[in-house]
This record gives sequence, C-alpha cells and structure tokens, in this order.
Amino acid sequence: MTRPWRRFRKSRLAQAGAFLLLLYLLGALFAPFLAPYSPYTQDLRAAYVPPLAGVSLRGPGGEFGLHVSPAFRHPLEGVQVNWEEKYPVRLLVRGEEWRWLGLTGNLRLFGVEGPVRLHLLGTDEQGRDLFSRILHGIPISLTIGLVAVGIGLLLGAPLGALSAYFGGRTDLLVQRLVDVMLAFPGILLAIVLVAILGPGLTNAMIAVGIAAVPIYARLVRGVVLSLKALDYVEAARALGASHGRILFRHILPNALSPLLIQSSLQMAIAILFAAGLGFLGLGARPPEPEWGLMLARGREYLAVAPHVATFPGLAIVGLVLAFNLLGDALRDALDPRGR
Repeated sequence: MTRPWRRFRKSRLAQAGAFLLLLYLLGALFAPFLAPYSPYTQDLRAAYVPPLAGVSLRGPGGEFGLHVSPAFRHPLEGVQVNWEEKYPVRLLVRGEEWRWLGLTGNLRLFGVEGPVRLHLLGTDEQGRDLFSRILHGIPISLTIGLVAVGIGLLLGAPLGALSAYFGGRTDLLVQRLVDVMLAFPGILLAIVLVAILGPGLTNAMIAVGIAAVPIYARLVRGVVLSLKALDYVEAARALGASHGRILFRHILPNALSPLLIQSSLQMAIAILFAAGLGFLGLGARPPEPEWGLMLARGREYLAVAPHVATFPGLAIVGLVLAFNLLGDALRDALDPRGR
C-alpha cells in the first residue's frame, strides 16, 4: 500500500478534494461556534434580506472597521437600511446558548455588539440566517452519506459475494433481484421506498442506502468471480477451510480497493439523492436545516431573493465535488497499471 498511498498523496485531485472536505468537516465539527446564530431563530422583519445587507467599513464616527446597520424588508419598498445606526462586529462574542456533542456554551466566533444581526449570506423567508443554517446542514448531509453508504455496503457486498461464490440457483436468484432493482433509476427507487416507508430524514437515508445495494452487489460479484478460481483460494479449500473463512478471510479483503473507490463516489451520489428527496418534500421536515429542503423553499422566492436557493445549492456542489475528486484520485492511485 506504500506506493498507491504515495501516489494518492501527491495527486492534485486528492489534495483539492481533501482540502474541500476538510473545510466541510471543520464546519460540521464547530458549527455552533462558527455560526453567529441558531439555525432556527426567526426574525420576520428581516425576511429574505440579501447577503451583507447593512454592512459597512466605517463606523458612526468615520473610524475604520466592520460595522452593521439595521436592515429589514419593507412590503412595498424592498430592503431598507438605517445607515444612521451602526454597530461594530467583534470576534468571540457571547450569544444564544447552544448544545453540541455533549457540550454547552454561548461563545461564537463573531457577532455584533448591538440590537442588530449580521447576515453574511442573507436570510430566508422566515428571517433565519442562511450562513448559520448551511453550517448546521453539513452534519446532516455527511450523516446521510455515511448511513446510506453503510447500508448499501453492508447489504450489497455480502449479497454479491455469496451470489458469485456459490453460483447456481443462488446466483440466479440474487442477480434477478438485482436486475429488478437496477431497472429503476436510483432516485426513482429511493422515491418509491420513501413512499412505502413514509417521509422523513431517517427513512430517506434508509431508502438511499437500499438504492445503492445493487451497485455494490454487482461490483463485489464481479470481483469474487475473478478471485475464487485463483490458486490461493484452491489451496485454502484443499486445506479444509470453511466457505465462510475462504470468502471473508481470503477473497473479500482483496475486494477492498474497488469497494473503497465506489464508496467515496457513492457518498456524493447519496448526498445528491437525499438533497433531491428533500427538495421533493420526502426527506427532512421543516424546520431542519437540510440543504435539499432549503433549496425547495428557496425555489419559491427566486424572483425576489435568489440567494435563498443559490447558497444551499453551492454547498451541495462543493461537498459532492470533494467526494468526486477523492474518488477519482483513489481510482488513479489504486490502478495496478499506474506508475
């Protein structure tokens, strides 16, 4: 593994993907500290205010520094800013109390000293801070990807391995089941499963994971078919090793490379599918800060406030791009024909 790992570390694709993913992981780990407000706090007077509304680089006395003036949306006149009032933006400000990973606190990276709010990415239709909601949506999307990939891997890999190893009627039965599942587009299969299980974030993760089962089953079946007739497998069989030992001790470990590559790419697919289900109203339920749900709500305000849908969409693009870059770099590094 030394040479593939060296190729992976030197890959520009891997470096770019790892950097992007690291940013998202830091955002997920420190979301309450980095987000200036709770993702659920509403201010209807500041509904769909644009990014950086009321922000200026001069204080009330002309001094240089980041200041914020009260901004609100008038029903007829649009966004209004009271430039006569200005409040400084400070680092390490005490704000709303948060609970996260068993910890409790009220310290935030930045905030405003005064009765106004700083909206880096604007607000949504209920006046909730988009930057805070996008940050709190990172753990949700990562959890969706991990759970969905875990379900697909844990169900699909053994199914494909047993199908290829025993062959005959077992292989015929499993592959016909896989063919039926593959006859549906992945997102359509997920929609059907959510319709059966019921809408909700947990059911969406299960549905996306089950939709990935035939992909893993086909992948592992092909690998096991190429490995089960090799000399070391025949030697283990001649020494009296059980089927389970041969399959899980000698064959499946050699399928880790393609499984690792597929899992990194499947994370991106799972996040996209879950966002699509949220967009259709079949995933997370309001007021959860899930990106697909935020996109669906933002679609209704594209003419008035396009930022409400733009920034959650960009967040999805960035996370999916990170996993795609890592998957491509892994494929290149683990390619036995690579130099």
